[in-house]
Amino acid sequence: MSTYEFTLPELGEDIESGTVIKLLVAVGDEVVVEQPLVEVEIDKATVELPAPAAGKIESLRVAAGDTVQVGDLVLTITTNGAAPAASPAATAAPAAVAPAAVAPAAVAPAAGAK
Repeated sequence: MSTYEFTLPELGEDIESGTVIKLLVAVGDEVVVEQPLVEVEIDKATVELPAPAAGKIESLRVAAGDTVQVGDLVLTITTNGAAPAASPAATAAPAAVAPAAVAPAAVAPAAGAK
C-alpha cells in the first residue's frame, strides 16, 4: 500500500487558487478513479475534482470555505500501489506524433505491356 497526496491541480491559465465549496468524500470512504472528491469554485465557475487513484480516503486537509492555492495538499488516499491516473494538466497537451512512413506503392504494368 502507498499514500497518494492529492493536491489542487492547475485548473486553467492564470488561476492560482480556488475556494472549496463542498467535500464529496469523508475519511474512510473507498473511492474509485475519476470519482468526484471535492467541488471547488474558480472564477465564478464550480468544478469537481476527480480521484486520480482508487483507494481509501486517509485524511482531509481542507474544509468547505477554505481557499486553496494550486499545489496545496487537499487530501490523501491510501492506494493498493497502483499508479494514479494522469492529472488533467498532464493530459491537456497530447504528445506530438510523427507521421508514419509510407512505403511506395507498387506500380502495376500498363495494360498491354510485356
